[in-house]
Amino acid sequence: MKDRGSLKEAVIVTILVPLIQFGMHLLGWGNGMFAWWEVLLAAPLTGFLYWAFTSAFRKYANEDVTPSSD
Repeated sequence: MKDRGSLKEAVIVTILVPLIQFGMHLLGWGNGMFAWWEVLLAAPLTGFLYWAFTSAFRKYANEDVTPSSD
């Protein structure tokens, strides 16, 4: 796979989503909107969406998008 950077970041995001959700719940700052199993189901989806967006935008990272004065 060519874009390993965003794949590693996606794995980190996938792990952090439930950790942050449970941490907020333990601190009493959570809104109680999702059950623990919903958070665990949504975490891989969140990681995949993060990977899809970052890898799509990184294709254009080296392109010059400044307007040219022709």
